[in-house]
Amino acid sequence: MDFYRLLVVMHIGMALVLFSVALTSVMIAVLSAVKPDPDQANVKLVDRGNIIGLMENMSAIVVTLTGVILVFMGSWSWSQLWLWLSLVVMAFYSIMLTFITRPARLAVAKGGSAVKAGMQVLFQVAHVLLLIVTFAFMLLKPF
Repeated sequence: MDFYRLLVVMHIGMALVLFSVALTSVMIAVLSAVKPDPDQANVKLVDRGNIIGLMENMSAIVVTLTGVILVFMGSWSWSQLWLWLSLVVMAFYSIMLTFITRPARLAVAKGGSAVKAGMQVLFQVAHVLLLIVTFAFMLLKPF
C-alpha cells in the first residue's frame, strides 16, 4: 500500500470516527439537558463531554489535514469550490466546538436553565448537520 492510499484510508477512517464522536456528543448533551442542575451526575457528564469534545476537535483536525495533503498529492485543483467549502465548514466546525459549544456545556453544568440546556443540544445537533454537509461535499463533489 502506497502513502497516498494510506492517507485516503486514514482520512475516511478518521471521518467516520469524527461522526461517531459527534453523535456521542449529542447523546451526552441530551443526557445533561434532562436535568440541568449542578449535581454529581452532570459534573461527570460534563467531564466526559469535555473529553469527547477534545477527541472531536482532534479528529476534525486530522481529517482536515489529511484532506489538504490528499489535495496536494492527488489530481484535484484548488479551483474546485467543494474543496474550499469543505475547508471553511471544517474550520467553522472546530471554532464553534471550541468557543461556543464547550462554554455552553460548562454553563449547563453550573446550573444552567432549560434554555441553556436546549441550546447546548441544538449546538451539538448543528455540529452533526455540518458534518453531514461536509461528507456530502466529499462524496458528491458537486461543484
